[in-house]
Amino acid sequence: MRSALAIAAAATMITATACSSGGTTAGGGEGIADQIQIQAVNDQTGAVAYAGTGASRGAALAIEEINEQAFLGDGVTITMEQSDPAGEIDRAVAEVTTAAGNPEISAILGPTMGQQAAAVAPIVNQREVPTIFTQSGSDGVVTGDYTFRATAPMESYYGTAMQWLADNDLTDISVIYNATFPTFATLGADVVPAEAEDRGITVGTSIEAQSTTQDFTGQAQQIASADPQAVVMLLTAPQSVTFLSQLRRAGYDGQVVGTSVQSAGNVEAAGAAADGLVYPVDYSPAMDSETAQQFASAFEAKYGEQPDLYDAEGYDAMWWLARGIQASGSSSREGIQQGLTQVAEDGFTGAMGDITFEGNDMRVPGVMIQWENGQETLVS
Repeated sequence: MRSALAIAAAATMITATACSSGGTTAGGGEGIADQIQIQAVNDQTGAVAYAGTGASRGAALAIEEINEQAFLGDGVTITMEQSDPAGEIDRAVAEVTTAAGNPEISAILGPTMGQQAAAVAPIVNQREVPTIFTQSGSDGVVTGDYTFRATAPMESYYGTAMQWLADNDLTDISVIYNATFPTFATLGADVVPAEAEDRGITVGTSIEAQSTTQDFTGQAQQIASADPQAVVMLLTAPQSVTFLSQLRRAGYDGQVVGTSVQSAGNVEAAGAAADGLVYPVDYSPAMDSETAQQFASAFEAKYGEQPDLYDAEGYDAMWWLARGIQASGSSSREGIQQGLTQVAEDGFTGAMGDITFEGNDMRVPGVMIQWENGQETLVS
């Protein structure tokens, strides 16, 4: 399903100068076209719709700002079409293939689901369509010159959580992780043990769960019996709600550390069992930097609610794209690819703070958030 996002606002202010070639230039023309078309291919329905809808909402806000500021030149506008793979890999492949074959499409905002992203990455590299993914933390996504990721891999900033444990003298921990979810498998088996060892933290009980695990009674009792100072929980959003409730019922009242998956209110259904939970994120509306607060204010003015990390990722992804077009002076696919690479070399400051890159892959400092009584607060 495809529907147009109404975000082609007319440019009203000139804040940057750029050459405009008129028409569209996705196929390789010189200069910046008057109209630049982007295709978003991310889930709007299904199990991870929260990530796709967030990325698209953030991108829409960024496009509105880019157009209103005439960031790319007087009269230059970006528009974005939306498609919904609805959690299906085949549909994502079909939608991306269609977009790649459309010479009017200059770039793609790619899938948030890792399996979808890994499936379409070879296509966009082969067809030379610059594609920015958000989320999609799996291997096999940022694999060529035309693939970019605007979400820092969780393992790149999870050291923030481990340092928080060390700083609070929580040096005896248990770990439970979803071993079939690639990001959590890497964190649970490799990253957390290594980060713990570096900081003098002992990992006692370590338990693997599967994506199909829905009842954590046994695992909760095992961890409660071990009574560690803290529990590192690397589970999906629905699993974490169940696990937290069962862990508290098993009698454990110590510290639990999660991941960004629990942000955006995804843990709210656990009620009081989630109070005190801490987790590292790349963005939270609780962040107090000027750029984070400016984004939060603009988002709330447009949508009537606070943004979450998925919104921030889409927002920074689209501003990365706009900066890339400005840097290369071209809205062709090749020009955008070159511009995105150029911006990545220097980094920029966005909603998520001071953004740097390893190749085409985003990196952010990350901050620690605490969930209490249905609210996020900044703890470091």
